[in-house]
Amino acid sequence: MTIAPIVVATDFSPASDRAVNRAAMLAAQFGAELHLLHVISPLETYPTMAGSLDRNAYDLAAGRVFASKLAALSGKMESRYAIKAHEIQRVGRAHSQIANYSESIGAQLVVAGSRGENTLMRVLLGSVAWRLLRVRKGPVLIVRQTPVVAYRKALSAIDYSPDSYNALEWAAKLASEVHVLHVIPNEDETTLRDSGLDNAAIRQRTKDMHNIASNLMNSLLERQSIQAYTHIESGYAPEVILERATNWHSDLITLGRHGHSGLEEYLLGSVSKDVAQEANCDVLVTCAPEGHA
Repeated sequence: MTIAPIVVATDFSPASDRAVNRAAMLAAQFGAELHLLHVISPLETYPTMAGSLDRNAYDLAAGRVFASKLAALSGKMESRYAIKAHEIQRVGRAHSQIANYSESIGAQLVVAGSRGENTLMRVLLGSVAWRLLRVRKGPVLIVRQTPVVAYRKALSAIDYSPDSYNALEWAAKLASEVHVLHVIPNEDETTLRDSGLDNAAIRQRTKDMHNIASNLMNSLLERQSIQAYTHIESGYAPEVILERATNWHSDLITLGRHGHSGLEEYLLGSVSKDVAQEANCDVLVTCAPEGHA
C-alpha cells in the first residue's frame, strides 16, 4: 500500500519536530515522498516591526537562515528513515500556503504539529492547525505525541456520513488495531414523554436506535472489508470520544470533518473541532473525496 506525497509543516519548534518525525515515519511506512514545508510570514504580520525593517531584506535574510535549517532537517529525515525528502519555502499566511501547496502537488496527507512555539504568532493568527483544518480539502493529521513506533490502536468515530467513512478508511490504513465508535445523542426524556411515550416505550426506542446503529456499522465494515472492534454508546459525542480514547489507550483518533454549507465549512464541525483541540493523542480529520457518498 502506498500513499501519495506527504506534506509536513515545520516552524522548527519542538511541536513541529514531532510532526516531522511522524510524517517521515509514515513516508517510510507507505513508500511516500516527504515534502518539508516552511512558511515565512510576511513582515506585515508584525506591525511594530514594519516601520523599522526593510521587508525584502528581512525576507531574504530569513529565507537563507531557514533554507539552511530545512536542508539540515531534510538530511536528517532521509538518513534516519531512508526516504526522499524535499525542501520547500513559501511566504504568506501559513495555513493558506500549506493548503495551496498540498493541493498543487496532489498530496494525500498533510501533517502538522498541534501548536507552534511562537507566542506572538499564536496571538496574531491563532493556531495554524485549526485554520488549516478549515481550508484544507483533504486529510490533516495533527500530531501531539512524540512518535516512537507506527500507530497501533486507532479510535475511528463515525456518524455514518461520507466524511466519517473516509476517516474509518484512514484508521484502517494507519493502525494495526481499529476501534469503531458511534455515539448516539442522548434524548430529552421529558420531551419524549410529552410526545406520548411511556418508560417502556422510551427504553424500546433506545434499544431500537442501538440495534439500527449496530447493523449499519456491521454493514459498513463488511462493505469496506475492515476488521475492527465495534462500539455503540450514548452521550455527548466529544466527551465520549475523548474518554474512550483515553480508556482504550488509543494513539490515534480519526473522524470526519462534517459540514457541507459554506458556514459549516468555515466553522468546522463542532465534534471534530472539540476532539482535535482536546485530545491527548494524535488526531486525523478528513473529508470524503468529491463525488464520494
